[in-house]
Amino acid sequence: MRRSTWTMWTRSALVLVPAVLGAALVIAPIWRDTVRLEAFRERVLDLPLPPRTRSVYSTDRDVVFGPNLVGGSGSSCDYRVRLTLRTALTPQEIQRFYRNVSVAGAETRAEISLFFEDEEVAGGHRFVLEAYDSHDWDGDWRCA
Repeated sequence: MRRSTWTMWTRSALVLVPAVLGAALVIAPIWRDTVRLEAFRERVLDLPLPPRTRSVYSTDRDVVFGPNLVGGSGSSCDYRVRLTLRTALTPQEIQRFYRNVSVAGAETRAEISLFFEDEEVAGGHRFVLEAYDSHDWDGDWRCA
């Protein structure tokens, strides 16, 4: 009786251990990149806003992760955080404000882009701040 129980556990381990290790190899890069994206999002949200500027959608931010978000070929993992803001400042003042602002990315400094809409009837401008980061593929199947 004792021998058959040992054999059953051995056989179960021979099946389960490789399955668990295989799942860990697939899931670990996903967890790592999810943590990177969340940390990047937090760094972008922590950026100071220019004077007389506020978020248009305080609870709705566009956060995207995937392969080659800006086009091109290759295997890269890209992160993009987009905020829609409203300001009383001119586009030139906004550009001057963000010229020296820096956001750390996963491996290097992230790129910041600004996109301006036409002036609103009530005055002021809406603009989109987009922070973009990328790194080479490192195992996350979502970027392959």
